[in-house]
Amino acid sequence: MEAALPERVEIAKAAWVAGLLHDVGKYRDGFIRYLQSQQVPGVERFHKEAGAAWAETLRLEPLVSAILGHHGGMLDRSKQEDSLDGPAGRKALDSIRDRALSDCPALVVLGSGPASAFNALNDLDLEFVTRLVFSCLVDADWTDTGCHERAAKGLPLDPVPPAFVAEEWLSTLLAHLAEKRKDSRGGPVADVRKEVLEHALEAAARPAGFFTLTVPTGGGKTLSGLAFALAHARTHGLRRIIYVVPYLSILEQNAAAIRAAVGLSRDDPIVFEHHSLADVGTPSKGAEETRLDDPSRRAENWDAPIIITTNVMFLESLFSNQPRRCRKLHNIARSVIILDECQNLAPALLSPTCAMLKQLVKILGCSVVFSTATQPTLNHRKLNSDAITDAREIVPSSLNLFNRLDRVRVEWPMRGAPLDWTAIASRMCSQKSALCIVNSRRAARELFEQVKHVEPEGCFHLSTSMCPRHRWEILAELRRRLGNGVACRLISTQLIEAGVDVDFPLVFREMAPLDSIIQAAGRCNREGKLPPPGGHVIVFRSMAAAANDRRYYPNDLWYKAGRSVLETRLDSSKPPPDISDPASIEDYFERIYNTGNLDERGLRGCRKDSRFRTVDESYRLIDDVGLSAVVPTWTEHALEIEDLIAAFEPTRVGFRSLSPFQVNMRCDPRQPPTGTVEEKPGLFVWRGRYDADIGWTDEAVDEHWVV
Repeated sequence: MEAALPERVEIAKAAWVAGLLHDVGKYRDGFIRYLQSQQVPGVERFHKEAGAAWAETLRLEPLVSAILGHHGGMLDRSKQEDSLDGPAGRKALDSIRDRALSDCPALVVLGSGPASAFNALNDLDLEFVTRLVFSCLVDADWTDTGCHERAAKGLPLDPVPPAFVAEEWLSTLLAHLAEKRKDSRGGPVADVRKEVLEHALEAAARPAGFFTLTVPTGGGKTLSGLAFALAHARTHGLRRIIYVVPYLSILEQNAAAIRAAVGLSRDDPIVFEHHSLADVGTPSKGAEETRLDDPSRRAENWDAPIIITTNVMFLESLFSNQPRRCRKLHNIARSVIILDECQNLAPALLSPTCAMLKQLVKILGCSVVFSTATQPTLNHRKLNSDAITDAREIVPSSLNLFNRLDRVRVEWPMRGAPLDWTAIASRMCSQKSALCIVNSRRAARELFEQVKHVEPEGCFHLSTSMCPRHRWEILAELRRRLGNGVACRLISTQLIEAGVDVDFPLVFREMAPLDSIIQAAGRCNREGKLPPPGGHVIVFRSMAAAANDRRYYPNDLWYKAGRSVLETRLDSSKPPPDISDPASIEDYFERIYNTGNLDERGLRGCRKDSRFRTVDESYRLIDDVGLSAVVPTWTEHALEIEDLIAAFEPTRVGFRSLSPFQVNMRCDPRQPPTGTVEEKPGLFVWRGRYDADIGWTDEAVDEHWVV
């Protein structure tokens, strides 16, 4: 910790004290007998409570919470008294203190330095520092245990994490981009991308803090953002890059683009992808401790140079009380964090999210980049003290990028004229290539079947009813067809909107919030190759949703609020919004944030009261619990999947090998849908039908599967 944040000596000292105290309860007679393989009641083996009680005597409240939580998770502060007052707490400390002091002289000199530093912190910062000490303690404890286990079993030590060589990777990236410009043969899109890159490199010299990267879709945000991050890290001595995306579909695409741009192979450990399908819950003790491999360590403490992860994994880890998830927090220190497609930050959690990001900048010395074509108003008045008011734009508005990259014309719907799937299918099939984005899996299935009935050749479906490999193969085939001018008609849910790199001449978008429509338009004439007036985006109201909104529209109040804000604008006497005008986007977010509570679950108050378990349970980007199931009935890969299942062992390597063939289920893990079986510990397998076109086809799909 001291190496990561040399200016935060008091935090490093607190973490060191936590390390000394966390296991002093093992001096208890009962625990010593347990180490001698004697039968001992469980309560006599408890040991974390005595160390927490010692920290209490030193007035080190953050250490009390961290030590009590290092097995099982941090409690709400109001619930700690039972542990401290029990037989393993203050009473046990009185009986072992002299023995511990005699055995460990360092305990004698424990002072009040950290306590005085903590007294100067406000409640919210004190809560954050507690999380930081907890992260350091858990990582050190688990790393030390891993070294002991490896030595005992004659296994080699963990490999040293790869070095962060920003200068080398930046040179490779710039050479890669120069080659891409040669291949593009110029044009307005190539010119814009070049200018965005130049300004990104120039902005990298600015002091660390908050930045915005507001660039129209297709303007080169991904690699220009990476260039900024590498140059910024080189200039300010930052330690890693954390690239955060909203959906797995973008993670897979951007991970491949980043690896190629800096000259890395798919399996190079320099870039580490971490997401829910590659993650695993608390494993059986023996299985994980005998397989302490490098991916396992990186999955938990993020010590790779470049991390690519999801909003769910990154943000929920920041608010977690669990050792496994919180273990990475100290390694986020002095990182460049790119929040890609940041318009997807959950409005109901926007205030606590901004508050936490401000602490990453203020306390951990991070820089945070908000990257999108549709920049949310994170300085909104309803955010109050959590508002981010000091973000600096990387690309100046004087470049007029949105007008210069205005490559589409938008046709807004007529009032009271919804279209049925037959009409949409007919219009799609009248064109060689077309994309239609709808609001639900049910709508995607129904429209796909209609289009396939009219013209089966070149008809594709995309949704999260399909596993990641299936989606990846569909996207690869789409790009091949679009590049070769072959017939290609895609029906997709909204997963394709946020940054997926496809380019159609015609895009249909079912009525949705304005930011979704702008993102959909980014899949139309993306490369600017069509002659004026460019691509065509048709926004429509569906007859199916008009007849039964609940069955065909996401059950998300904020999504509905966004649609309502747009509908109100369209029904007014004002002209429709101009999707190439940043002012329209700003006005939209101003209005939608005014419709609800930006701290819907009261997390600011919970954090100020150090209610760690409550915060963990309340900060959920996806409300429903669930599980991931492997789909071996996907005929095209059945043999490969069955071989992986047969070889599977419950390690992170095992779970990662199967992650391309899993789908997320929204259900109680104790009651998975019929047809899903836990064939090995922690491994659920779906043995029902998996369709080669649309994935899982059970009628209950809309109740069980996450969009």
